[in-house]
Amino acid sequence: MKRRNFMHNCLYLGVGTVVLSQVVACSLFDVKELNVGMVAEIAQKTYFITTFNRKDVLIRKVGETWEAISLICSHKKCTVEYKADNEQFVCPCHDGVYDKNGKVLSGPPPKALNRINIEDRNGSLWLVA
Repeated sequence: MKRRNFMHNCLYLGVGTVVLSQVVACSLFDVKELNVGMVAEIAQKTYFITTFNRKDVLIRKVGETWEAISLICSHKKCTVEYKADNEQFVCPCHDGVYDKNGKVLSGPPPKALNRINIEDRNGSLWLVA
């Protein structure tokens, strides 16, 4: 192998390693905050679900305030489903049921669904860890 080819291969390997390490880091480590969109666009929806630090979160407006509720069951960490028709969260793993505020109604969950901090920053909604 010629010296020039060897140097090119080392350069490509180095760049590839840096890029791959950034991709892995972004997928493994939590972020401190996430911009989920503009209030004007989001306010037209009854609710929506987004992902924050690899976990689903339900976001909705209640009165004049925004709330974000984790969709991770407190029992076995399954993803719960929001049933809009009866305003309940239901865990498909062990039939845990939560009310519209995330408080346990029935089943094995030991505690309520977690709340995520949400802020309106000049018309833009941010989830904050």
